[in-house]
Amino acid sequence: MNTRHPIQPTDDTVVLSLAFSSTRTRYIAGLSDGCRIFRTDNCLPTYQPILSETGRKGKAPAVLSDAGVAVVAVLDDRFFAVTGGGSTPQGSQNVVSFWDATLGRQVARFDLYEPILGIRMSTTYAAIVLQDRTVMLEYQEIGPVEPGEEHHKADEDTVITAPNKVKGLYPTAPNPYALACLGKNVLVLPAQTIGQVQLVPLPSGSKRVFRAHDSAIRSITLSDDATILVTASMNGTLIRVWSTSSLDQLAEFRRGMDHAIIGSLAISPGNRWLASTSDKGTLHLFDLRPGTSHSSPLDPPAKPLPHRRNPSYPTPRIPTTTDQTSPSNFSGRYSPHSITGQGSAQEYYGLRPPPASASPSSSAPLTALAAFKSSSLAPRALRDTRSVASATFYTGDDPPHWQPGPNRGYTYTTSPTGKRTKVRNPVPPLPGNPNGKPPMGIIAFAPKDGELYGISGLQGDDDEGAVIFVLGGGTRPRWELFELLPREGGGWGLVARGYREIMGRQFVD
Repeated sequence: MNTRHPIQPTDDTVVLSLAFSSTRTRYIAGLSDGCRIFRTDNCLPTYQPILSETGRKGKAPAVLSDAGVAVVAVLDDRFFAVTGGGSTPQGSQNVVSFWDATLGRQVARFDLYEPILGIRMSTTYAAIVLQDRTVMLEYQEIGPVEPGEEHHKADEDTVITAPNKVKGLYPTAPNPYALACLGKNVLVLPAQTIGQVQLVPLPSGSKRVFRAHDSAIRSITLSDDATILVTASMNGTLIRVWSTSSLDQLAEFRRGMDHAIIGSLAISPGNRWLASTSDKGTLHLFDLRPGTSHSSPLDPPAKPLPHRRNPSYPTPRIPTTTDQTSPSNFSGRYSPHSITGQGSAQEYYGLRPPPASASPSSSAPLTALAAFKSSSLAPRALRDTRSVASATFYTGDDPPHWQPGPNRGYTYTTSPTGKRTKVRNPVPPLPGNPNGKPPMGIIAFAPKDGELYGISGLQGDDDEGAVIFVLGGGTRPRWELFELLPREGGGWGLVARGYREIMGRQFVD
């Protein structure tokens, strides 16, 4: 009897997809053997459903085999949606299933007859993202729970509600990365022309389209109040901020000089901070409204900026001697891993004078590089506004064929000459991720009340800092917590407070 363990087991549980809820209090992980819902604040699991078909009265539900779930969405602890995927998908990749966690059962199911790339959920609508269009569904009362069903956990008076009514169908440009933002009163999608964005008002209204970039759009995000939209192109060097009411460009930030894939964007609850992650493994924080500690939200300039015309560039902020990396410069109790003191969006566009801390000290010598940056002869890349703080996050070390299953990397075949030949298998893609790499750098800000997360000094005011969660999937999925802290000498620092393994054994602190 062979009792040896295989060198490369095929039953490892990996995370294929990750998504935060609209309130950011929960997130859901699509696994190679199902799905699981977690708390955002401490990464503890709250619900692990047994995916099955809808049971009928007097019959037990037919439980499906443990297989992959590659598209997920969650609405706190009530509704969630799944679509199969991965090397061994759970059901058809054309079918989306809506589940009610309170009832513990599937409440709606739709077959779109083409692969589903992404799902977005709110309290009133659900958006199903396809390759060239997006389907909007509206919640509808389906009917009461059948009292004879043994697997539900609700009263007999409970009425089943689910996304069950088609609201609309919106064509888009090829959308392989499943870009979509679903707010309370607007749906944001790529338009049918490369580089353009369309804003669809909800429940009704005229669609608006504008050009955000010259190249294809790679990432978008919408603020909680749906007043600010942020976009990034495939180049990954510039991030642009837009007003959803006037469609004016409010700001532009430079992530870096070289090409990168911006995987995720997020805006803080108070519209003060913008966070971005890239395949470089760096988390950047940008200040949307610097100046006084209680300044108003990001306002458009007096003269709207043309959408495709380069704005003027006033003198940028010159770092002072207090911008040096030093643990003593922080008012918090943690030491930063990496800090970057830079200018601000308002200083960049000359909307208000820079704060006193941004003025160069009379005793601080003006370096040749700083003088060159302040001159009109400096290239735009040196004068662009960059992040106020940055830190590295976990990107994993998974091989190209990281998904479980037989014949991960190679298969053997017989050549025409009769010789046994080894052939390299292509990397299987994932919905919303054509390159097939594990999801990394999925970010979200903590809700306004930081006391719920055990963080002192954060009372829902972005001027005091922010808390950022970063998720990563693959064979070793990880949850990370970062905190943005003010420095005593001025500026901000980003501190990595810790991490947890998502699929490991969890303990309460």
